[in-house]
Amino acid sequence: MTDAFPARERPDVHSRRVPASGAGIRPATGADDAGSRPGSHLAALEPTAPPPAAAELTAPEPTAPPVTSEPREPEPTAPLPAARTRDPFLDNARGILIALVVIGHTLESFEVTTETAGGALYTWIYSFHMAAFVAISGYLSRSYRNEPRQVRRLLTVMVVPFLIFQVLHELAKMLLLGHQFELQVVTPAWTLWFLLALLMWRLVTPVLRILRYPLVFTVAIAMITPLDPDLDSTLTLGRFFQMMPFFTLGLATTPQMLRRLKNLPGRVWIGAAVLAAGLSFSVLTHDMFSASRFFLRGSYADGPYETPLAMLMQTLILATGMIGTIALLLMTPRRGTFWTMIGTRSLTIYLLHPLVLLPVRYIEEPFTWIDNWWVPLVLVALGAAITLVLSRGVVVSLTRWLTEPPVGNLLVKTHPDQPQAQRVGT
Repeated sequence: MTDAFPARERPDVHSRRVPASGAGIRPATGADDAGSRPGSHLAALEPTAPPPAAAELTAPEPTAPPVTSEPREPEPTAPLPAARTRDPFLDNARGILIALVVIGHTLESFEVTTETAGGALYTWIYSFHMAAFVAISGYLSRSYRNEPRQVRRLLTVMVVPFLIFQVLHELAKMLLLGHQFELQVVTPAWTLWFLLALLMWRLVTPVLRILRYPLVFTVAIAMITPLDPDLDSTLTLGRFFQMMPFFTLGLATTPQMLRRLKNLPGRVWIGAAVLAAGLSFSVLTHDMFSASRFFLRGSYADGPYETPLAMLMQTLILATGMIGTIALLLMTPRRGTFWTMIGTRSLTIYLLHPLVLLPVRYIEEPFTWIDNWWVPLVLVALGAAITLVLSRGVVVSLTRWLTEPPVGNLLVKTHPDQPQAQRVGT
């Protein structure tokens, strides 16, 4: 914050009258420039006292302040800056989305995505929930500048947890399926693609921010890269390129735009109507195409459509994700709610819930009761229960060494621009 009283205008309470000859005064060169930036050249702002002799000759006699019965008014002081607080709106959105993530993976693990109710719900969730998650991540990445504390955060919550949970997923395959242990690094296990993709999106954020039309640029990339028949899940490059428009949408969103969205009259009804229309459309059409198209992880050659039709489908999928993201934000509560706490712990839930579902996912014998009409409702309740249990404080505390290992200071220099200790004599 710029000083309200620059050095050239601020009255100096320590100055004293001096002869016109200027004896005992040292010129304060550059004080005006230094005073306009707090913290820069602080020595130039300190008043220079005259020599003792000049001070004794020129200092006026001290006078006592007049005695009055009225109390002296305190001198006005600058207000302290307000403490930054988390926005419950975004935490509420993340809480709702992580619950949808767990519910979607629960439906997938119990293999009910081919049934009418389960398949329609699964397709509806995947049509927008990851797009919204990626867009919120983009909005929260607006200040990313590759600073040491930010790089430290990337290592703590993305890189190291990715490696830890890759090992845990491979151990689960070894124990549950009898596979030989093989550490996979370039191919993310099941849900871990998001950590690797988010890491790369964060790293390219400074580049995206200087583009004139970043959303147009990333949409073009998302349309062109699937033309490569070799595009796949290696290093999650398929999702990195094809979901980048959602990240850019959040990155290009300003707080003023988000405020207008939150203050839109009738926003809850508008968002509910859009999402309800999407669910109705999914009920009618989910068996006409595979929900895997919403995964955005492969090439056009992997799908059943010719390239022109596949590109048209890609355009519709990107538009659907963006519309669903806006609709969900329209429905999100603005104040602290039940979802706020879940949203603040979404990373823990995201990393732990696959370990809960892996035994079901790898089971060889299907459940005999899966075909009942009420099964999707039970699985929705089960997914919500898993979300709630994993969001408990005791679970977060006991697993923090896995989800947020404190290794950032071991890997990142505290002051990377500070030179190393100089040699003696130099």
